[in-house]
Amino acid sequence: MRKRPLNLVLLGLFEPSQELRDMHVFLKAAESLDGKLAEKARRLDDLYTQGTEDAKSFEAMLLDYTRLFLSPGSPPAKNYLTCWKDKLGDKILDEYLSYLGSRGFEVERDIKEPPEHIVPVLEIYELLEPEEKAEFFERFLSKFVLEWSLLLETEAKHEFYKELGRFFAEWSKWESKENGRIS
Repeated sequence: MRKRPLNLVLLGLFEPSQELRDMHVFLKAAESLDGKLAEKARRLDDLYTQGTEDAKSFEAMLLDYTRLFLSPGSPPAKNYLTCWKDKLGDKILDEYLSYLGSRGFEVERDIKEPPEHIVPVLEIYELLEPEEKAEFFERFLSKFVLEWSLLLETEAKHEFYKELGRFFAEWSKWESKENGRIS
């Protein structure tokens, strides 16, 4: 079975830090990826390093992170399934929580991030057995993940986040060949 280090790349959706830079998680991800995805992961590592190497670069990266993901109202990079109700349906959160319950996943009630944030959704996807991935991809990812990644790429000002969007666009296309279609 091919190891997919998506959990390492997902760290790019967390607040930037020098500690994360020093771990070189994107290089570690590249070691287990093939072709374009490995190239993109190596590029992410270079851009993350550049973005966190000095105070001015770090401030620019942090500002774009905040604008993209934490802006009040409607941040440009809509990271929650419920932000995609027009594509996924009004009951997407109930469907997602029901799916998690039916597969034995427990949702902690006192966590900082809702379980429908893109990071735990993709982490759950990576934990599924291969035969479960097609259904999950079709129900919860295929209708928005490519559009989300393109939105990240076009809305980002910092090159790291643009490249992160490109990485997820490429990942989405690869996964759609394996586990479903992109709507």
